Amino acid sequence: MESKETYITPLVINNILTSGRNVSLGDDFVVSRQRNLNNISAFSHPLRINCYMAVFCSSGSISCMLNMNEYTLSRGMLMVITPGNIVRITSPDLEQALSNASFTFIAVSVDYISNASVDFNSLFSEALALLQNPCIKITDSEIRLLSNYVDLIYKITGSTAKYVRESVGAVMSSVFYQFASYVDDYLRDENIRAAALPDNTRQRRMFEAFMKLVKDNHNTERMVGFYADKLCVTPKYLSKVVREVSGRSAPDWIDGFVIMSAKSMLKYSDMTVKEIAIELNFPNQSFFSKFFKSQTGLTPNEYRAE
Repeated sequence: MESKETYITPLVINNILTSGRNVSLGDDFVVSRQRNLNNISAFSHPLRINCYMAVFCSSGSISCMLNMNEYTLSRGMLMVITPGNIVRITSPDLEQALSNASFTFIAVSVDYISNASVDFNSLFSEALALLQNPCIKITDSEIRLLSNYVDLIYKITGSTAKYVRESVGAVMSSVFYQFASYVDDYLRDENIRAAALPDNTRQRRMFEAFMKLVKDNHNTERMVGFYADKLCVTPKYLSKVVREVSGRSAPDWIDGFVIMSAKSMLKYSDMTVKEIAIELNFPNQSFFSKFFKSQTGLTPNEYRAE
């Protein structure tokens, strides 16, 4: 069955972020400076990101959930989000949180940035895996450089030059290489590194591998045994490691991802509850509905109607 879930792409973000200054090129990219946001209530429900996205906060702060972890994005902080991640704003008073907040959004499609010859796997796979918190604080000089890049993208996009798409692609590749260097610099701080990693680095790496597998496979695989087999350990040992590193059980993490996907489909797709149950590999709609209500306190239809 073809999935009908709505994925967040640069074009969708461009249509959501309408209160600031945007420059975009179809579904290739969008760069947006936003102040006093008042129209992104859509982000209060889980959204699956299908692009490379960076969000920089220049004033105020906002709480958000990336996959199953909650973060606060405040002044001078940068968050880099890769395709497949699920994002939701969790600030309790969203209108108040947004009234004094200013953000810069950069979203680039997978195809566009691939054509710009950026190897994201090599850039971010190790660095982002080592970060418990994908929000990093950047320096004043890095902030100025980021602002200069954004200014340059605005100027190029507003010009009548022949190769605007290609020129912006070259700038975008440079921007994301800079982001990777910011992450690398962050990790070089031994105090932050020590705080971010547990004493048993091998266990931490196994947990990270487990989380990546869950992110990639939770739509079809909900049994701990599947992930243990992939990691060549017993389910008992994997469960022990996950609990020790994260303080939560392996089934909790798996179920959490499933619920996030279900919520995203219910809010941002035209799929029926039965189709969502099939998409998430439940034996039938009734089983899915009972699972959803046990996790959220609402039936799928009640959640969709909120």
